[in-house]
Amino acid sequence: MTLQKIIVACSAIVVFATAATSQVFQTGVDDELLMPRDTLIRKSEWWLGFNTSAYYAVNFGTLTVDILGGTAPGSPPFTVKPEGGRGFGAGIGPSLEYRPLFSDIGFVATINAEWRYAEAKTTTPIANDIYAYNAIFEAQSNTLFLAAAFSAKAQLTVEGMFVMAGITADLPLVNSNSIVWQHEIWEGEPPSNLPGAPQTSIKWRTDVPYMPRVGLQIGVGQDFMVGMFGYRGQLLTPYLVIQGASPSVFSPTMWNNINARLGVIWRAGL
Repeated sequence: MTLQKIIVACSAIVVFATAATSQVFQTGVDDELLMPRDTLIRKSEWWLGFNTSAYYAVNFGTLTVDILGGTAPGSPPFTVKPEGGRGFGAGIGPSLEYRPLFSDIGFVATINAEWRYAEAKTTTPIANDIYAYNAIFEAQSNTLFLAAAFSAKAQLTVEGMFVMAGITADLPLVNSNSIVWQHEIWEGEPPSNLPGAPQTSIKWRTDVPYMPRVGLQIGVGQDFMVGMFGYRGQLLTPYLVIQGASPSVFSPTMWNNINARLGVIWRAGL
C-alpha cells in the first residue's frame, strides 16, 4: 500500500509539472521547446517616465558670422566664414511609450530641454587692413534647445533588443553666449604668452542665427525589466541613435551636422 501511495504521489507531481510547463512552453511536432516571444513580462501598454541623453556632433558646411563692433574701436563690423567643426550637448525630459501587449512593435516619444555647444573655425589665415594681420577665426556658441523625437521600435529578441527609427524636431530657445575668437599667428605658430603683436588672441561677440530644424533618426536599444523603488513593473532602456536633420543655419550660408546620441530611458507602466 505504501509503495502504491509513493507511485501515485510521484505521478501526480509529474503531471502537475508537465501542466505547469505547458503554460510557458509550446511543443512542436518535433518536440522542440519554443520560448515565449516576450520574456520581459510586460503588463502595461502605456509607459511613462523620463529620458536623458548626450550627443557628439560632426559639423559640415560654412557658418557666416559678423564680428559685432569690429576688431578695433570705431571700426565697422566685418564678416568671417568658419567651416566644419564639432559639437556636443546633453538634455533631460519626459518620455511616453505605447506598445500593445504581445506585440513586437511599439512607439516612443521624448521631449528634452537640451544644452548644446558648437564650434567652427577658418582654416586659412585672414588679413583685413589694420584689424586682422594673419588671423584664424573660431566661432563658438552655447544654446538652449527644445528637442523632440517620435520613433517606432521593433523588438528583435526575447531578451528585449530592438531597432528604432523616427523623426526629430529641434527648436532653439536661448542663445546664451556666442563668440568669435580671433587668433593672430606669426610664422605659422599659434598665439603664445610672449609679449608683442601680432601674437595674441581677441574675443568678440557675435550672433549665430540658429533655425528650427526637422530630421530623421535610426538606432538600436535594449529593454530591461527592473525593480526600482520596490516596484517590478519598470523598464530601463539604454539606446544609441544616429541623427541627421535640416541645416542648423540656412542663411547666408548653410551649416549642418550629424549626431551620434547615447541615452537612457526609465519608465513605469500606467
